[in-house]
Amino acid sequence: MESPEPAPVLCMTGSIVTGCFVSRLVQVEANLIRGQGVDVATVELDELDLPVFHERIEREGLPEGALLLKRLLARARVIVVGAPELNDGLTSVLKNAIDWASRPGPGEQHRGESFAGASAVIISASKHVHAGIRGADLLRNCLVSLGVTVLPEHVAVPRAPEAFHGSQLDDADAQADLQGMALAVVAELSIPRREVHQMTWAERAALVPDRGSST
Repeated sequence: MESPEPAPVLCMTGSIVTGCFVSRLVQVEANLIRGQGVDVATVELDELDLPVFHERIEREGLPEGALLLKRLLARARVIVVGAPELNDGLTSVLKNAIDWASRPGPGEQHRGESFAGASAVIISASKHVHAGIRGADLLRNCLVSLGVTVLPEHVAVPRAPEAFHGSQLDDADAQADLQGMALAVVAELSIPRREVHQMTWAERAALVPDRGSST
């Protein structure tokens, strides 16, 4: 794959199927954020060709795909994570990429340094009514454990095939939710990365006007 340049916003998706609806939603979101004048890097995690994480492989050095993802994460202020759901959980591609990127790289002492201090939003979707929220809940717990602040703007699209007309998103509610997420992402960029994960929601709201609570 062609290596994307690091950017303030990283959009990444753990798709395991061709034409994944979540990947398409993340692309719409990336374009909305770019429309606000913000540089965005995008990566489909399956293209990193990462081996299944194992300490034995890690001892030989992190794979190049893991190092690339770590570089993108370290420079990103906000991560937009597309979370396809499999068996009510995360896809193996998404979890495996997170596991590799969480490992200490050259010059790092602790796990999760590539993630710590960043903020994230989650996009999920499903052919069914639950819209992938069960897998998204597991993803949220995983990101929080790595020092990421997961913002409350979660776009979850039920009956995803009905949301698209051909290649175009044709669901007004989903479009409005994605636009609201884009505005929240841009607002989040005004808070320095290495401070935000230590703030309460009240302190964050004071810095960014019209920000709601996590409830």
